[in-house]
Amino acid sequence: MLQENSDAQPLAVVAGGGSGIGRACALQLAAAGWRVIVVGRDAEKLTATVAEIAGAGGQAEAFQADVRDFERLGELAGRVEPEGLDLLINSAGGQFAAPAAELSPNGWRAVVETNLTGAFHLSRQLFPALRKRRGAIVHVVANLWQRGAAGYAHSAAARAGVVNLTKTLAVEWAEHGVRVNAVSPGMTDTEGLRRYPNREETLARVPLRRAASADEVAEAILFMARAGYVTGEVLTIDGGLQLVS
Repeated sequence: MLQENSDAQPLAVVAGGGSGIGRACALQLAAAGWRVIVVGRDAEKLTATVAEIAGAGGQAEAFQADVRDFERLGELAGRVEPEGLDLLINSAGGQFAAPAAELSPNGWRAVVETNLTGAFHLSRQLFPALRKRRGAIVHVVANLWQRGAAGYAHSAAARAGVVNLTKTLAVEWAEHGVRVNAVSPGMTDTEGLRRYPNREETLARVPLRRAASADEVAEAILFMARAGYVTGEVLTIDGGLQLVS
């Protein structure tokens, strides 16, 4: 469990906090005494996450926003900048399967802007608040970027961009004490996995013979969040799939 000894209550923003891995991160942080702001497009899911945290005695609030909306995220930045921010977890993302030859410009744009541009928007807008507390960023990068991913050209390209963005921001922002890392999950038991067309075939190749739980991925994310001398790194959590694929 991630815990802090500082007198000031730590504050985290979790993008994509309404479901899946982001929700698991928000719940674990709140249980460890953090105040959490969950960000996402679906107000109902955000409200449910906040209610669950409050029911367990934690502190959380919802901020409805699309990570593609730079100006809206500026409003979030204005809210947290006066006190500073300890952690940004970016689990916002989305994709759909489509052969590259049939992928429309709008389809390409929607996925790249959500995954790559959204990562930049969040990092850029929240940097002043993170700098104030020498905080950390952890991006969640679906494990498509390490090799060719047939049917997911838009998503794989966007994730590869987030990996390089992570490394570049780590270099640029190290002098301000802001660490930037990524966690790259493989097959994870979320709603997205249940829609994955080759789910059973892929799971059969995983050496651990199962998908990760959202909580297991969240634990890896929080490890990277507290690893004070690690920056610019990508931690793969895929049950060993990359070793055999």
